Amino acid sequence: MINLFETKNENIQILSNDDEITFDLSLKGEEIIYVDWSKFHHKKVIINFHNAISYKVVEINNPDSIDVIINLDDYTSLEHSIASFNQSKKNNYVVNLQNSSFYRGGFADFSFGEKMMNFVCNLNKPYAKAIWNLASLATTNDNKTFYVSFHHYAPHTYAKMENYGVSENESTMNFFGTSSIEKGAKSSATHQSAKIMVFDSKCKCKASPILCIDENDVEASHAAVVGQINEEHIFYLTSRGINEEDAKKLITLGYLNPILKFFTDEEILNKISKNIEGRF
Repeated sequence: MINLFETKNENIQILSNDDEITFDLSLKGEEIIYVDWSKFHHKKVIINFHNAISYKVVEINNPDSIDVIINLDDYTSLEHSIASFNQSKKNNYVVNLQNSSFYRGGFADFSFGEKMMNFVCNLNKPYAKAIWNLASLATTNDNKTFYVSFHHYAPHTYAKMENYGVSENESTMNFFGTSSIEKGAKSSATHQSAKIMVFDSKCKCKASPILCIDENDVEASHAAVVGQINEEHIFYLTSRGINEEDAKKLITLGYLNPILKFFTDEEILNKISKNIEGRF
């Protein structure tokens, strides 16, 4: 594993000033790159991936008020796993994809307090592909808003986003998804879905999908669901000797479980499970 900030790898070039730092990665094989945002004091972080290979990046916690820009060269792929447990009020990510590049992002958000995240993915060249999965838990008085946008600028591009959330107590959760296919981006496909499961009547939740289509020969779909927990599921579990609190934990784990496939490190997986349990 390579710690991006502390590395002295000859295949990683670093250029920085007071406000901005740029990493140029030209690794020769698949490496797991670890990012510790507590090490950064810059306002903007740019990470460029070269060499047409597969990269894996693992982020623990989120940058707070840092603009993160990720650029993938032609035929380069990135598996990007983010696990957030800290309080970070504002996150901005921009991902730029080129010819036949592939981005796969998984964001497990178990932070607390107020959060606003803006994630933008630009599919700039033909055959670029992006897949995004978000799982978020809001409890007590958490206030979370996520903006996820995919912009298709070239033909034969593909994007899919799936946002899942669980809200309880008096928390607020908002999902705003935007998928745009620009003129000339023929034979492209974009799909999005957002689902929020609500435990309590005082929760304030909203899922708002938007499609902006300016081309005819495309595929586009969206779905959004905000609904209360199925009381029959609670009844089924409690009738078998499980108390209501543990029943809610089990249901939440099952609902958010798909995000775990983005993480292989046992320590991170255990921390995610403990955070779900600890928030109830």
